[in-house]
Amino acid sequence: MKISGLTLAASLALVGCSDSSATEPSESAPAATQASEAAAAPASDAGAGAEPAAGKTIEGTGYSFVVPEGWAVPEGSDAQEGVDTLAADLTDKDGFADNVNVVLSPAGEVTPDQVESKGVKELENAGAKDVTARDRVTIAESESAHLSAVFPNNADEYQIDQYYVGHDKQTYIVTFSFSPTVSEADRDKLSASVLATWSWA
Repeated sequence: MKISGLTLAASLALVGCSDSSATEPSESAPAATQASEAAAAPASDAGAGAEPAAGKTIEGTGYSFVVPEGWAVPEGSDAQEGVDTLAADLTDKDGFADNVNVVLSPAGEVTPDQVESKGVKELENAGAKDVTARDRVTIAESESAHLSAVFPNNADEYQIDQYYVGHDKQTYIVTFSFSPTVSEADRDKLSASVLATWSWA
């Protein structure tokens, strides 16, 4: 069972690290357009209409969330530097365990504008393709940027949906990783079910 996206998550946590103030766009026109469109749309509640996940509660540094039934912290999984929490679908049978991990941004607080202006380019520099700045969402009263992308995974690839949840001058980067066969609608449904349960300690 493969669990990907962990080492990657730590590297992407550096979004906005070089400049914690207002940023100047330096990305290509398409990325800038995506960011503008995402910023212009009102943030929707990430858990609105979602059936909250009803599995195990995962507790991290100052927060907790609930994962779907069948998900848990993998036994014997090596701790990855910078990864605060991890849970995966231990019932997955397709060779790639869909999973979620949380990283605390070493930059502290990172704004949605910074994520949308710099994050697209950072994901591309990390080897991602089809990087999209999607509509912002609200998670536990925090407006979050939402990026999606596809990453290579040995001979195959996997998809991510990444959210940036801010609280008390700290940004928590929540990355969901999925098999390439999972549709966008199913990714959104699962992510929403987890994000609907997010709470602060």
